[in-house]
Amino acid sequence: MGCNIPSHIALLPRNFEISLSKKELIHESTTPTVRVLWRQNGVTETPLEQPEEKIPFVAEHAFEWVGPTIFISAMLLSQNPHLVTVALNVISNYLTEWFRGIPRDSRKANLRIIVETKSGLYKKIEYEGSPDGLKDLPKVVRELYNE
Repeated sequence: MGCNIPSHIALLPRNFEISLSKKELIHESTTPTVRVLWRQNGVTETPLEQPEEKIPFVAEHAFEWVGPTIFISAMLLSQNPHLVTVALNVISNYLTEWFRGIPRDSRKANLRIIVETKSGLYKKIEYEGSPDGLKDLPKVVRELYNE
């Protein structure tokens, strides 16, 4: 499709798996926020698009947070696995503020993670639940990587 190939960590458009062309790609509305948070905390992302290109965003209005799909390469996991924990903690901390004032049982986050395993396969994690549960995802990522 003419996209950059991520070498470490990247945010994938929601329909990346089924799109036939770059024109069909759509980012979650939360993608720019995650990019800023990561940049502020030293997490370097490989964007799929070139700097002059813009992938459109979808906006949904609900009391849930729908995060972008995160791609995590085997190279990143072998060289700097701690960065995965940092990246997910940044999102978790942001959500603590984002959900402030909303009852705990009404807080819901959705997030997808694509993990490249040691053997070169790709595994998908689909998380839907309390933002507090994001803290458990780095362990799941490491387990998938080692499969």
